[in-house]
Amino acid sequence: MKQPPSFVDPTLPSHVCRLHKSLYDLKQAPRAWYTCLSDFLLSIGFRAFLFILSDGTNIFYLLVYVDDILLTGSNSVMLHRLIQLLSSKFKLRDLGDVHYFLGIEVQFTGMGLMLHQHKYILDILTRAYMTSCKPVDTLVSPSKLVI
Repeated sequence: MKQPPSFVDPTLPSHVCRLHKSLYDLKQAPRAWYTCLSDFLLSIGFRAFLFILSDGTNIFYLLVYVDDILLTGSNSVMLHRLIQLLSSKFKLRDLGDVHYFLGIEVQFTGMGLMLHQHKYILDILTRAYMTSCKPVDTLVSPSKLVI
């Protein structure tokens, strides 16, 4: 981490200020926040990248993108406890059920979650002045799909 140029002491150029918390205007602040969050999640049992916590019967997934977190799991009581644990360490706002995350819309159905990008597609069509175009189905053989 480097000091902002205006804080460098010309008589002691190799010295740095010790910060008690990250400053949002510094380039390193998001990395410092992510490192702090990552270290905490790993210390309570999550595995890295897409953070996954499993105790054999329950599983929890935590996805971090910049300063947005998406958290879900198989047990709502334990999920609530996990949110409380995270909020004791970090400033959080629980926004409830997810409806939209990283351009992906989420709808709850009787069979689970349906993910789609309807709004994103409409935005692209609007920018290209194609909202009044006639839609045409494109048929794809299921045997040609690669998953």
